[in-house]
Amino acid sequence: NNNNNQNPLPRPSKVTLVLRTFGTDLPRVAQCISEFAKGNHPSYPNYYNEDLILEERDLLCSSWTMMATTSTTTATTRRTKTMTTHDDNDNENNNQDDSNDDEKKEWIYELHPSSSGRIISGDENVLDYLQSKTIVGIQDCYPFWRDRKWAPWAGKPVWARSVVGGVEGSDGRSSSSISSSSSTAATITRRHNHHHILLDDNIHNDPNDGAGGIRIPIMGVGDDGSSATTTEEGSSASSYEALHGKEALEMHGKHLIRVPTIRPLLEDDWFVRQIEDARKRVFDEETGGRYEKVIE
Repeated sequence: NNNNNQNPLPRPSKVTLVLRTFGTDLPRVAQCISEFAKGNHPSYPNYYNEDLILEERDLLCSSWTMMATTSTTTATTRRTKTMTTHDDNDNENNNQDDSNDDEKKEWIYELHPSSSGRIISGDENVLDYLQSKTIVGIQDCYPFWRDRKWAPWAGKPVWARSVVGGVEGSDGRSSSSISSSSSTAATITRRHNHHHILLDDNIHNDPNDGAGGIRIPIMGVGDDGSSATTTEEGSSASSYEALHGKEALEMHGKHLIRVPTIRPLLEDDWFVRQIEDARKRVFDEETGGRYEKVIE
């Protein structure tokens, strides 16, 4: 598209590729990408990119931990094996959970290394980890999502850097000083300024059904140094919250992109065009309409 060439956004100063799956195929996919990055693809024998080589420590499983809060204490409780494992046979006793009630509870997203290593717990710590990597793989918790009737919030979290009712300031870059301001112009400088995009074939125009759940920062909590609920391990537990309903659907095209499975096979630049379109949409929103949609 000519407009796309005439008005390109600045290249991001840093990009993190995150492989997301509910299945067991992550090690095989990681091996294929790593072999390609090492120059072992027969069509690209001269290609080498150390940043795309995945080690065992780069492959993680996710879980959800319920935060039980009372008027005087806050404690982390891992309720059942369903929350911390991906064994499909461990969930018979948990299928009676009420999804609507679960939405009102505070669930903490955690990453568990496939090899030995510490658990990465809470939005802030997970984002710190992702923002420090060039490539990583995550097997998200399918039983947790299934047992909550495919609710997007229980699927694969996607973090937005803007807040509902607020406008995110931007200088056109995805990983440098970007500020967040509410409708009252209370500015917060956030260290988590990556633009997260989930491309998935299980994204629907339905706020109650989908693989990707948007999480948004809570104004005044977390990055600006104000108080936040913490777990016993010290991780931030309440600086982000799930976005629901119409507001979640409005994130389609910006943070959630449905993938028509066959089309990327027919158009080898399809993913790149969708990512650039999402970047332009967000930039347009943040800068007051300086860019128009350029990809159909």
